[in-house]
Amino acid sequence: MDMTKPMTHLVKRGYEYAFEPDDQQRRNLEETLEAVRAVYNWSLSVFQREWRAKGEKISYAEISARLTKWKNQPQNRWVKAYSSVPLQQIARQLHTEYHGFINGRGREPVPKEHGEQVQLVYSRAGYYLKGREVKLAKHKAPLDIEWGLERPSRDDITSITVIREDAERWKLWIVAEEFVEVPRQKPPECGECGRELDE
Repeated sequence: MDMTKPMTHLVKRGYEYAFEPDDQQRRNLEETLEAVRAVYNWSLSVFQREWRAKGEKISYAEISARLTKWKNQPQNRWVKAYSSVPLQQIARQLHTEYHGFINGRGREPVPKEHGEQVQLVYSRAGYYLKGREVKLAKHKAPLDIEWGLERPSRDDITSITVIREDAERWKLWIVAEEFVEVPRQKPPECGECGRELDE
């Protein structure tokens, strides 16, 4: 083995950028945040009801199937106007959080009030990339992003999170899986490994 050649590892790396949404994007994002909050609170009520009443855990596949039925009820169809990707992602996140609580790894999640949902997670099905353009599902135009000196390759991107910092400031958190080279570690000599040498 050539110890002079570096090793290659696949790592996840995050990139943060500010962006300024136009009027349509801002309205869509704010309303999507409320749709995600509605799904979060509904999913939480399902987890709590099943666990408290029956002592049973619900799989993600089960909550996802129930979510589809819930969205098709007349009073809930308004959420279908927004991308389904962040709706599914919040149900997945809550599934992880609630099972962590059941297994003693955290506090029980609580319902979210108006304005408390500040993040939207888009997996690959929820955005479109072309060159330096990023367009989210249900948006008419690409986002106006303040790109920095570093930008991930479009093929490496695995998720994009929209973060509302306040009424005026918005950020993107882009996660990419990238191959990086790291130097090989030289194996210790006998005298370096702590063993005494026989005379």
